Amino acid sequence: MNITRRIGGASAFGSALLVWAALGLGGCARRLDLTPSEFERLQGDDPGLEKLRVFPHRMLLSDYPMLADNLSRSVTKRKVIERGAREVWKRPVKRRTPGKILKVGELNGMPLLWVTFRSDCSEPTCAYSFVQTERQRYALVSVPPLEGYKEPSNYRRNRLKRNRLRPMRVQSMVEVNEVLAAPRRSGKGKPIDLQIRKDRWRPTKTRRDPADGAR
Repeated sequence: MNITRRIGGASAFGSALLVWAALGLGGCARRLDLTPSEFERLQGDDPGLEKLRVFPHRMLLSDYPMLADNLSRSVTKRKVIERGAREVWKRPVKRRTPGKILKVGELNGMPLLWVTFRSDCSEPTCAYSFVQTERQRYALVSVPPLEGYKEPSNYRRNRLKRNRLRPMRVQSMVEVNEVLAAPRRSGKGKPIDLQIRKDRWRPTKTRRDPADGAR
């Protein structure tokens, strides 16, 4: 008798969980790749691109070394003493960091998006650029400079040597533009693409209209 009650209780609890999960999925935002067709639809709904926010599909890590180290020298009878700290400015862009599209242009005939991930940047000169590729994605092609620092070393996900980004064609040499990607032994590269978050809820409503028979 106790076993029956437990089984019945477990079944009811499981059904409640399924209902709760079904209801919860309706309000869950999914990350989707920003494709040209999707961007065209979104631009139609938001012509000024004021509300649209995009996200990198992998973390971007940029390390900016100083143009000149703070180095001091002194000479003694026994040795030359050099002192000075090397400074590196690290600027990560995480997967959850929203970006705003500031401008739409072209690069060798392909659409180019200037995206800012910072609140203190409102011009393309300080923005990141993403170009449309033959993969129907928008891939990172350039990282903004930082005044007083050298060109950055950029990494995908982490600072392992294999994940350092360099200009390359991702899949084929016939691609129009080079993008920043982490090369692999296969000859292909791993770029950083743009994504969007979409909350889609389309319940199915059933209407019944049974046939009443021919007369």
